[in-house]
Amino acid sequence: MRAQIADYLKDLTIGNRKELFEVLNFISPLVDCWSLAEPKSGRQIMRYASANARKSAYVEFSIPKKSGGQRKISAPIKPLKTIQSAINILIQSIFVPDNHATGFVLDRSVKDNALIHVGQTCIFNTDLENFFTSITKIMVRRALHRELGDKLQSKEVINIICRLCTVPNSSGIEVLPQGAPTSPVLSNIVLKSFDKYMSKLAERMGCNYSRYADDITFSHSKSIRRMSLFWQSRIYNIIAGYGLKVNEKKTKTLVSGTRQEVTGVIVGDKINVPRSYIKHLRVLLHLWEKYGYTQAQIIFTRDFCKGKEKNLVNVIDGKINYLEMIKGKEDSTYRKLKSRFNCLQWKEKQKSNQMQKAI
Repeated sequence: MRAQIADYLKDLTIGNRKELFEVLNFISPLVDCWSLAEPKSGRQIMRYASANARKSAYVEFSIPKKSGGQRKISAPIKPLKTIQSAINILIQSIFVPDNHATGFVLDRSVKDNALIHVGQTCIFNTDLENFFTSITKIMVRRALHRELGDKLQSKEVINIICRLCTVPNSSGIEVLPQGAPTSPVLSNIVLKSFDKYMSKLAERMGCNYSRYADDITFSHSKSIRRMSLFWQSRIYNIIAGYGLKVNEKKTKTLVSGTRQEVTGVIVGDKINVPRSYIKHLRVLLHLWEKYGYTQAQIIFTRDFCKGKEKNLVNVIDGKINYLEMIKGKEDSTYRKLKSRFNCLQWKEKQKSNQMQKAI
């Protein structure tokens, strides 16, 4: 179904709001919670196109950042989220991101981002502060005209998409919400020309360049002088020219002989995960092996989750899958940890079966 819809959308053009609403309803089988029995009318969709309606269409809360502090989330309520999810599928089907953008792109990952910078002498990492909420509706509208004007062939259609996918901030400026399903792909559209500028600058510097969401990386195989203050100022000027701001706390120059890291992945002669990642995974498996699953889950929730409800099996499974992606299926560390996890799951299943028989 997804492939058929993607093929249909690939060569599609949308000229007015009626055609947009028809396309969103056509996409609806791929969207959770969209009622197939009752296609959404233009009136239902446009209900959230006004700034006042969207103010009350988001649930706001904060989550802790890994680096400390709080990240403000604006999560759309279910009716708006389903509409945004359909818009997200539409845009992903017709937009081709820049080759240097690796975040929020189908079939690209942190692994692909890190591989670009393997074996380099010098790595320069910087971060864009308040990424989504720095991207305004005006920036989105201009980018949609520039990058997708051949597909979205009227100002009306582009304006409707912009209104449905932004929210007024405390100053009344409409921005991309941190928490909307459309914000990632729209940010890549806005920054496509940015990535082209940055990649041309990197070429002049003799560097590699990549961007994973708000993480920007340059690397060079020869000299740290390539990351001099002169070149850094050129990078900062391009960022400022797009109305974005550098997060100075996350700006680092990493040279060979030190631990070089790109988007959480170690890059040396090959990519790897940090030692702390393996250590944490071994601790979780040890808890399960020593105390049994029920007690291990209690300890995990108490000592590792900071009050959040997380399933120990799901966390271990996710960590092992990530380890496989980075190190590969044939890696000995991955194989040993995967074997321990499989053994624990098998024992838990056997225990459950025995209890069922006893009942």
